[in-house]
Amino acid sequence: MLFDATVAGKTTRVEVREKDGRYRVTIGEKTLELDAVKVGASELSILIEGVSHDAALDPTIDGFGVVIRGDRFEVALKDAVKGVAPGRLAPSGPLKLNAPMPGKIVKVLVNVGDVVEAGRGVLVMEAMKMENELKASRGGTVQEIKVKEGQAVEMNAPLIVIA
Repeated sequence: MLFDATVAGKTTRVEVREKDGRYRVTIGEKTLELDAVKVGASELSILIEGVSHDAALDPTIDGFGVVIRGDRFEVALKDAVKGVAPGRLAPSGPLKLNAPMPGKIVKVLVNVGDVVEAGRGVLVMEAMKMENELKASRGGTVQEIKVKEGQAVEMNAPLIVIA
């Protein structure tokens, strides 16, 4: 598979090839051999050149939010041949926003019944002494709010449901 990946405004060509559960990933001019094992609903344990990395993935409209060592990176992906984002989210059905990392809910920015557009902030979460605004990855109506301001949450805890 061939993608154009954009992180912090910089776009790089990425090729991913899988064989027997191992991956060969070429990022620009650099090729890496890696193993990736799913260890939770949205968590991966990745072994790159003998070094283990834990990553949490949060699907978005055009790619993923990736959390590694408490740092969150937005990665936009486009199919390098078709020029469009690969289908990461079903176009219908509820969107269940889960905590990308352990933390504390600082502020809920929406109410049940609110209509939200893709990219709108829905809550603010503090993790590792930093506040992160979590955004709706697609539009819809807020159906449920499963947390309250001041509440501590674990990684992958359900936060908000948008349908």
